[in-house]
Amino acid sequence: MKKNDPKKVKKSELISEDADIVERVKEMMEPEPKKTDMDAPLPEEPTTAPEVTDLPLPKEPLKIKILRDNEPEEPDEIQSAPVLLDESAQSEESIARVELATNDDNSPTSSADESTTNEDFDDDKEDSITSDAVDDIVRHESDELLKAEDEKLSDAFKPVAPKTLSHRLKATLLDIWQNPKKRMVFLSILLLTSVIIGTVPVSRYFVLNTVGVRASTNITVLDKSTLQPLKNVEVTVQGVNSRTNDDGFVRLDGVKLGSAKLKIERRAFATVERQVTIGWGSNPQGEERLQPTGTQYAFLLTDYLSGKAVEKAEVINDDASAFSDEKGKVLLTIENPADELKITITSEGRRVEDFSMSGDFKGERKVHMVPARKHTYISRRDQGRYDVYAAYVDGRDETLILEGTGNEREDMVLVPHPTEGLVAIVSTREGKHNEDGYLLSSLLIVDENTKKSKVVQTSERIQLTGWFGDRLVYVRVVSGASASNPKRNRLMAYHYKDETNNELAASNYFNDVMAIGDRVYFAPSGAYLPEGSRGMYSIKPDGTDKKTVLDKEVWNMFQTNYGRLALAAPNAWYRYDVKNGKISQLSGEPAGLGSKVFVDSPDGKQSSWVEVRDGKGTLLIHDVKDDKDKTVRVQSGLRNPIRWLDNETIVYRVKTDLESADYAMSLTGGEPKKIADVTNTDGIDRWYYY
Repeated sequence: MKKNDPKKVKKSELISEDADIVERVKEMMEPEPKKTDMDAPLPEEPTTAPEVTDLPLPKEPLKIKILRDNEPEEPDEIQSAPVLLDESAQSEESIARVELATNDDNSPTSSADESTTNEDFDDDKEDSITSDAVDDIVRHESDELLKAEDEKLSDAFKPVAPKTLSHRLKATLLDIWQNPKKRMVFLSILLLTSVIIGTVPVSRYFVLNTVGVRASTNITVLDKSTLQPLKNVEVTVQGVNSRTNDDGFVRLDGVKLGSAKLKIERRAFATVERQVTIGWGSNPQGEERLQPTGTQYAFLLTDYLSGKAVEKAEVINDDASAFSDEKGKVLLTIENPADELKITITSEGRRVEDFSMSGDFKGERKVHMVPARKHTYISRRDQGRYDVYAAYVDGRDETLILEGTGNEREDMVLVPHPTEGLVAIVSTREGKHNEDGYLLSSLLIVDENTKKSKVVQTSERIQLTGWFGDRLVYVRVVSGASASNPKRNRLMAYHYKDETNNELAASNYFNDVMAIGDRVYFAPSGAYLPEGSRGMYSIKPDGTDKKTVLDKEVWNMFQTNYGRLALAAPNAWYRYDVKNGKISQLSGEPAGLGSKVFVDSPDGKQSSWVEVRDGKGTLLIHDVKDDKDKTVRVQSGLRNPIRWLDNETIVYRVKTDLESADYAMSLTGGEPKKIADVTNTDGIDRWYYY
C-alpha cells in the first residue's frame, strides 16, 4: 500500500479526532478511569462527514498528535482547527474540514479505515487546505476549550431550582383533574368540607374569620330606674368598643364572628357581662337595662310659658348624665357625689340652665326652661335715651346691646332677624344733617351676642322691607337729590355676611313695596317714566328672576290673605294669586281693604298677623299647609310688631294708656307673660314710618 504524506490528512479523520478528544475530556470527569486516546480504536469512517450540532464550538485550539512513518516515539504536534459543534455557528469562514491520512500500514486503524479506498488529492490543493487548517488552529488556545467544557459540565451538575408553591399546586390540581378517580375523590372531599363548614358554626366562623370576614352589632342601653336612654356607656365586644349616643344607642363595626363576651360599663351603674353570638350581618342585641348603684337626684323640667313637660332634656354633672321622660322627670345617678354639685341642663332650642345644688339635697328640683333666643326691644328708661336691650322671655339676663346717643327721634324702627342673633335698626342716632339741615337716618346691623354694630347706610329716609336669609331689603331716599330725580328712591338689598349692598330697582318714588315669601313685590311710580315701562314687578333679593306682575302702574298693594293681593290701578282693581302667579280683574273695589302684615315662623310652616276685631287686637295664625287660620290671642291694645322666637313662641306688642310692653306666648298653651316695658317703636307694619 502506498504511503501518504503525513501532512495529507483526510477531513473526516480530523473531525473524528476532535470529537474523540471531547469525549475523552468528558470521560476524565467520570469517577471511573477510562481508556486513553492511544488505546481507543479509531472509529469507522462514515461515508459522509458527521453532522455535529449538539456540542459547542471550542473557543481555543486543540492539540493533536500525528504519528508519521518511522517516528513512533516523538510524533510532531500540530494544532488542529477548532471543530464547529453548533449548527448555528457553521460558516465557511469558521470551519475548516481537514482530512488526515497516513500511509503507515502499521498504524492502528479500524476495519472501516482499511476498507476505504485511499485516493490521492492534488498535492497543491491538499497543502493549501492543510496550511489553512494549521493557521486556524494556531490562533486558538486549548485552555479556553477546556474552560468552556468545565463550565458546561459544572452547569450540568447544578441543582435545579425548586418550583414555587403555586406551580406545585397547579400541577397537583391538574393531575387530579385529569385523573377521573382522583377527581371524583377530590370533589367528594370538597363537598363534604363545604357541608361541614356550612352546618357547624364553629367551623364556619373559623373559616370566615380567617379570610377576614367581619360583622357588626348594636345595642340600646337604658336606665332601669327611669327607662330613659343612657349616654356615654362603654360597650365592648371581641375587643371592639364604643360609647352610646344621646339615644343610648351604639353600633360596633369590625367584630369577629362567633361566640363573644358583651361587656357594658357605666359609672354609678352595675356592670353587665354576657355571652352573645356574632353572625354574619348586623346582629342587633336589643335593649339592656342597667341597674343604678350610685346616689340619685330628682328633677322636674317644665316649659316657662306653657307649663308643659320638657322631654328629652339632658341633666349633666361631670361625666354623669340623664334624660327627662315624657313627664319631664329626671333621675340623675352620681357615684360618690361632692358636697356641692354643678348642674347643667340642656335642651334643643332652649336656654342652657346652669346652677349649683347641695350634694345632700333631697326631693325634686323644679326647673323652668325658656327659648334659647333673646327678645330685642327699645327702652327709654335711662335719662331719656333710646337704648336697645335684649332679654330672655322670663326677663332674665337683660343686656344693653346698643346705648343711645341722645340724637334719636321716637320714630325708630327695629326688625330682628328671623333666626340669627341680629337686629336691624333705623334711627337718627348719628346726628348727621344734609345741606338743608334735615336730620339723616342711619341703618345699623347689631349683633346681640357681641354687641357690635355696623352702619350700612345713611340717607334722608330708610324704610325696612324685611329679612330674606342673609339679606336685608330696604328702600332709601337718596340724600340731597332733587324731587325730579327718576332714581330718587332706590330698592336695596344688603348681604350682611359679605357686607355688599346691591340695587334691585330705582324710581322717583315707590307707590308700595312688600315682602311675600322669598320675593320682593314693588310698584314704582309712573312719574318720569314712559308709558310703556310702567307696571308692578317682583324680584328675588339677590337681584335675579325679575317678573312683571301687571303691565300697568299700581297705586296700592293690599295683602288681603296669606297668598293673595288686591291691586289698585288707575280705573281698575285686580286680584293677584301669589302661589300660582295668576292675575284677574275685579268688578269693583273689594270689601275689607285692610292690609295684613304676615310674619312667617322660622320653619315657614306658619305665619302670624294682627288685626283689630271688635275694638280689640287679635293675634291669628295661618297654617300654610292646610291653608287655615285660627285665633290664638285676643287682648286690648294688642298690635304690631310681632316676631317669632322659635316655631312655637310668639312675641307681640301691647299699647294701652296703662302700659307699653312686649309679651311672649306659647302656641302649645299657657298664658302670655310680660317680658319688659318698652318704647312703642315700629317694625315693618306700615310703609311710611315718618
